[in-house]
Amino acid sequence: MAILTFLGTRGGIEEKTETHFYHSSLLVQISKPYPFRLLIDYGRIHAYSLSLLQPDALLITHGHPDHYLWTFQTADSDVPVYLTQEILSYGEFSPCNPKIIVPYRQFNIGPFSIFPYRVLHSICCPAIGFKIVLPDRKIVLYNPDLVDIIAKEHILPGADYYIGDGSSIKTYLVRRKGEMLCGHTGIFAQLKWCEKYGIQNIIFTHLGQDTLSRIDDFSKLYPECALAYDRMKIAI
Repeated sequence: MAILTFLGTRGGIEEKTETHFYHSSLLVQISKPYPFRLLIDYGRIHAYSLSLLQPDALLITHGHPDHYLWTFQTADSDVPVYLTQEILSYGEFSPCNPKIIVPYRQFNIGPFSIFPYRVLHSICCPAIGFKIVLPDRKIVLYNPDLVDIIAKEHILPGADYYIGDGSSIKTYLVRRKGEMLCGHTGIFAQLKWCEKYGIQNIIFTHLGQDTLSRIDDFSKLYPECALAYDRMKIAI
């Protein structure tokens, strides 16, 4: 069994609430076959210091400051930070212990098997998502910021949990620059992806202004999924 703790669930926006205050970040904890704490993303506005969290490893999806502290700040921590060379080059500062990963090249962190894959989100700050295989073989997909997943047909099948971009319910946040798309796709589109590939456990984090303004109606609009909130825990 794994425990997922949503340490933060707010996107890179000014709007905030008491339950969506900290930038989106996820802690995955297991106790068997041995204890391990895997942290995914660690942005500028965070609930806990790394010294208090004591993660065994940190994964970074991209270099925007609501996901990657080192874009404009630094942290005194020797925790291994797994990130692409693009992310490392994007930040003004660098982690003390960076570990370079390559999209579509699987690797292991402790008892977890990690497959990083490309997602469309930002042109100048390329992003990745993570396919995380837990020790009990459950599969968690983590995509807090995206327009689309490249090669969805190879990534989504077989996933047990989809954790996606909750920036927008109805507001259109996709932009085109030349041939490239950037921004955030809506919750409805992501639900359609999950429906097509049979993913039943769906959670949205990285909430944006549009979603925050519609929280009271969300469960009626989309009863098949859930919105995460700061410090929410689920056992899977």
